[in-house]
Amino acid sequence: MNIKTIAIQSPGDMGHGVGRLLVEGGYRVVSALEGRSKRTKTLSQEAGIEDVGDIDNLFNSVDVILSIMRPDKAVEFIETLAKKTTKYPSRPIIVDLNAISPNTGKNAAQKASSVGLKFIDGGIIGGPPRAPKNESPRLYVSGPNSQELTSLNATGLDFRSLGNEIGSASAIKMSYAAMTKGLTAIAINSMIIAKLEGVEDAFAQELNSSQPSLFNHMKKWLPDMCPKAYRWVGEMEEIAKTFDDNNLSEKLFHGVAETYMVVEKSILGEEIVEKRKKGQTAEDVTDILASFVSKN
Repeated sequence: MNIKTIAIQSPGDMGHGVGRLLVEGGYRVVSALEGRSKRTKTLSQEAGIEDVGDIDNLFNSVDVILSIMRPDKAVEFIETLAKKTTKYPSRPIIVDLNAISPNTGKNAAQKASSVGLKFIDGGIIGGPPRAPKNESPRLYVSGPNSQELTSLNATGLDFRSLGNEIGSASAIKMSYAAMTKGLTAIAINSMIIAKLEGVEDAFAQELNSSQPSLFNHMKKWLPDMCPKAYRWVGEMEEIAKTFDDNNLSEKLFHGVAETYMVVEKSILGEEIVEKRKKGQTAEDVTDILASFVSKN
């Protein structure tokens, strides 16, 4: 796999951070930003990512497309590329790094391969690389040729191949997110109940005394979650699919998805990672959500 030009779709909080490290590592990084928001275009420009305009231009000299977007848009993106493929002789490799179930990944791979597009399954665990530390998340990948993506680790990224089976990378993402984001949703609900029942101080004291590690995690998880809640709704639905596909109840994560829907609908859902105004502490998050649910 001779990689020179890499497309990022799309360069949001995670995508532009990954793209920036690739640019700094000497790769040409592009994105089709026609119709995208001003924020996305600004983040892309700051990362040194070249705007190639229309999505058709991803077929012009692009070697690899890293798909980093909302889970509910992942398959739609593959379908869009598949429809355009017949018009172009080049066939970029698609690396789907979205939070989707293994079966959703296999379905996307089938759609891609049916028109001659190579597909690599993926999943991202960890936050975006930020200067000056530039600590990379773990970018798990699986499927034919996935091992070759580890050559990009010279840029500071951390690609980890799980072998040749499509779905393995998605499976580790689903398993990890089920635990971490599931616990965050439980924490949100627990804090709201304690607040509404008037025992929030006693509850906090008890957690700090008997579960200090969990309590410290909660104080970080709740504020961090706010700008991402809208993305996590689709991710929780994909986890529910994963559970159902493995003969486990999907109801738990439909409920978790509903928790993040509540956050998305509140004023916390308006927060943007780089311009935080509200919900910057766990106490603020609890107060805002308790007030919101009590009025609805």
